Amino acid sequence: MKFTQLKKYLAEGNAAPVYLVCGEDAYFREKSVEYLKRRFVTEPQLNAAVFDGDAVLSSPEEFFAAAYAYPFMSEKRMVTVKEFYPKADFYSRRLKEYLENPAAETVLVIDNARPCDTLKKAENIVVIDCEKGEGDVLCKWIVAECAKNGVSVRRAEAEKIAEYSLRDMTKISGEVAKLVAFAGEGGEVRAEDVENLVVKDTEYQIYELTECVGRKNVAGALKILKDMSAKGEPPQRLLVSLYNYFRRLLHISLSPLSDAELAKALGVKEYAVKKSRELTKSFRKKDLKRATDLLAAGDYAAKSGKTDFDSALTNALFEILL
Repeated sequence: MKFTQLKKYLAEGNAAPVYLVCGEDAYFREKSVEYLKRRFVTEPQLNAAVFDGDAVLSSPEEFFAAAYAYPFMSEKRMVTVKEFYPKADFYSRRLKEYLENPAAETVLVIDNARPCDTLKKAENIVVIDCEKGEGDVLCKWIVAECAKNGVSVRRAEAEKIAEYSLRDMTKISGEVAKLVAFAGEGGEVRAEDVENLVVKDTEYQIYELTECVGRKNVAGALKILKDMSAKGEPPQRLLVSLYNYFRRLLHISLSPLSDAELAKALGVKEYAVKKSRELTKSFRKKDLKRATDLLAAGDYAAKSGKTDFDSALTNALFEILL
């Protein structure tokens, strides 16, 4: 089930003994755990326990004692395990028996940022998908959150907030809170407010910088580079990030794979591949190869002491723009 379906699922009275809250969006995972606790647990100080996954793997006795304990003045106890990635041997030796016959009075919640095949294949587990939300879902949330605080925002501005935050709900929620406070009750989030107040994610700025390079927009590229430096981004990190981005564009331009297949191969989200594919249209394949080589050469020159990283980055960027 998607995170967006969880509230309805719980409101309809559904319940399961074990939940796997899984996905890279920390905000969705945190809210999922919060909703489950609110639904099943009263007196959380007495009926909620949290364990670290590595600690459970090395010494599981305390975890199992908590899982089999009875609740006090509450419908259920809730035991949460964070970042728990058991291998097949631990599952078969220790965990399988519990999952096949879980304690009736306990809700076990496993909170993982990364997938775990062992758990996904296990019995009696309801998976709550907390991957980054689709654009439409995020825009609706932004509009609703603003409205809740008496502030209006147009769809176009909501899309920009989500895009600048790389669809990360933790960042989006913080940016929306800032915009709401600035607009004030009865106010409006305007386009210029989004541009001036929302802190663009570094990866998004790399996308913008690459877009300027593709359009031969020297002034735009230098402005973005200046903004990123002003934010405290080290030139070495910027050089490496730009190299990695051009290398990704080169792979995408040469590969016959679908966006989903490429996302898996490159270890990025499908949305990132789609955005990158849009940029490949601004470059010839040989230009992408040249840019990648120039950035790699600049990195080598700086690391070997022939120049500093700031000069290496600027020189490589100008050569690519020529």
